[in-house]
Parts: sequence; structure tokens; C-alpha cells
Amino acid sequence: MQFGLFLEWPNPTLRNWKALFEEGVQQVQYSEEMGFDYCLIAEHHFTNYGNSPAPLMQALYIGQRTRRIKIGTASVILPVWQPLRLAEEIAVLDNLIDGRLMCGIGRGYQGYEMAGFGSELGESRTKFQETFEVLLKAWTSDESFTYDGEHVRIENPITVFPKPMQKPHPPLWISGTSVESMQLAAQHDMLPLSSSNLGMDGVKRQLGSYLQARKAAGKPLGIAADGSPSLALQCMTHVAPTDEEALEALPYVRWQTRAQRGLNRHDVTNGKADASPFDGELDDDAFLDRLYFGSPDTVIKKFRRAADAGATHISNWMMFGGIEHEKLMRSVRLMGEEVLPALRDYHPPATLYAELLEQPPVTTEELQRARFAPASAQR
Repeated sequence: MQFGLFLEWPNPTLRNWKALFEEGVQQVQYSEEMGFDYCLIAEHHFTNYGNSPAPLMQALYIGQRTRRIKIGTASVILPVWQPLRLAEEIAVLDNLIDGRLMCGIGRGYQGYEMAGFGSELGESRTKFQETFEVLLKAWTSDESFTYDGEHVRIENPITVFPKPMQKPHPPLWISGTSVESMQLAAQHDMLPLSSSNLGMDGVKRQLGSYLQARKAAGKPLGIAADGSPSLALQCMTHVAPTDEEALEALPYVRWQTRAQRGLNRHDVTNGKADASPFDGELDDDAFLDRLYFGSPDTVIKKFRRAADAGATHISNWMMFGGIEHEKLMRSVRLMGEEVLPALRDYHPPATLYAELLEQPPVTTEELQRARFAPASAQR
């Protein structure tokens, strides 16, 4: 298993941004020291839910402050970018951080944020697809090209320089919990990034849709060198010396999920997303099923169950809801000292993929319902 640190700089009390950002940089530096493999930087705009509006600039700065760790985006929201500009900036970034970039992309899910750029959720899928096609052309074509899409048009032949350091381009990840995202990942050899909020039953069914799409396309089941499947899983994680101490962080993650719902509703006042309880939110027991909170032993057991459901890469969301820097650094230390060494050689069971290929096809609607069903597979 591989492990990363996910950052989006939530800012409930609107602290000084530079101080907040610096804490995140220090957390990445410490995670590198403790053996983490990568960090992932989100893109969010216009609210305190996440103060991460310039992921490529932030990634460049973090690259200058680190040596080994891979640096990824999770995700660049393609519909709000000018495609050629984005292609250039990603290529420059990959060169300037010596080929350590992992390029995570997404079509976005926050209508409030996208509206700030004059974009709409209803057209995001088409914009995403067209921007993605232009990125691939820009990075791989040595000849000038044009493009004639519904939203993206390049009328004058263009060649983009520089090309990325990594060939043909940086490794691609895609964030999403829809069947359509899994099909796109399968088609273009992208690593899918799912969410533990689906519960382990939902994660397995989502992985099954990815494997079925790979098989239908006549591709190896996975994109690893040996053709084995890979699945990244976003997990809200907090490790403390005891389970009881870890659970003290529950209010911070509650703020994060509630603020996300407020942002979904466009319930924002002067940049502050409403973080009040919402109808249908999970009770503590069901919520904790989807969180990776606890002592090192408890979290090790939970990550093993995630691997049993197909996860090979864990993106640890540890900076949530204004949690104190010192508590987060302790969590990173315990992960590095105890959790990571126990899981490095742990893999999904060999029989899992054949089992998932035979399961009935799942729909996006079924996956979304899984968010609010009891996650019995994690108990």
C-alpha cells in the first residue's frame, strides 16, 4: 500500500492564510520524513471550506520545500481552466519539480465555486471532456493542432512548449464516485480516486465498475507495471495514542462535512459556508465507520479492511475543520512510526478482482445511496 497526505487548507475562523498555508507545508515536509509517498493538493475557491485556490502554484512551492515526495493535484477542476494555459502550467510544474508531479483531474461538484468563474455544473461534463482532450494533445503532439468543440475552440494551429518531463505526461488520477468517472479512468489508464464515505461495500462496487470497464475495453485490469488494478481511497484520518484521544477530533471533521453541505446548498455568507447540522447526516456510529480515527492498532485494522475492498493507495485527509497543527503533526508521526510499516506489504486479496468482475453492474445512483447506508463491511 502507498500513503499520501491530502490538503485543502480549511479555514473556519479565517486565520491568516500565509500562516495556515505554512502549517500545511510543514505537515508535508514531516510526512516526507516519516515515509509518506505523496501529497495531494485540492482546488477550492471563494469560501472558508477550503483555502486552496491556486493548486499549481502551491504545488510548486511545496516542491521547492521537499526532496523526494510526489506532489499531486486532487483535483484540478478542468471546466474552470483555459485548456492551453493549463497544459502549459502543468508541463512547467512537472519540469520544475523534477518529474514528481501526479496530475489529478476532476469535473467539479461545487456549483457555488464554478459559478464564480461563469461555469455551470450542467455543462461541466462536456467542458471536462473537451479540456482533457486538449491537454493530451498539447502534451503529446509535436505538430500544431486545432480543436473544435462545443465549449473549447482552437482555431489557429498551436504547438505547446515545454512538454512535461514525464513521458508521455505525468501520471493521471481522476477524482469521482460516479460510474462515469470509473469508465473514463478505465479508458484513459487513470488511477481512480474514490472516497471512504461510500463505505467499503460501495467502494468494492465502484472498483467493480472500473474493472468491468477495463475488461470491456480489452485492457489489462490495472495500470500497474504488472497489469494489476489500483484504487486510491480518500480517507479522513486521525491517529492518536488511544482511541479515546482520537475521537476528540470528531468535531473538526463534523465541521468539514457540514460546511461541505452548506457549500452544496450555496449557503455562504461573506465567504463562510454554513456548517450547521443537516437533515440526513450520519449519526456518530455510522459516521465513524467511514472515518479512520483511532490508535495505531485500530487504524491499521481499518486500513487492512480498505485493502481487502481493493484500495492500494490511501490519501489521508488529516487537515480538517481547523484541527490544531500539533495534533495533526502527532498523527503524521504515529502514521509514519507504526501504521505505514505495518501495511507496506499488505495487498488486496488475489480473489477479489475475479469476484468483482462477476458482480452485477452498479449505477451512479446506487453508489450515491451508499453514502448514507450502514457501512457494515468496516465494522
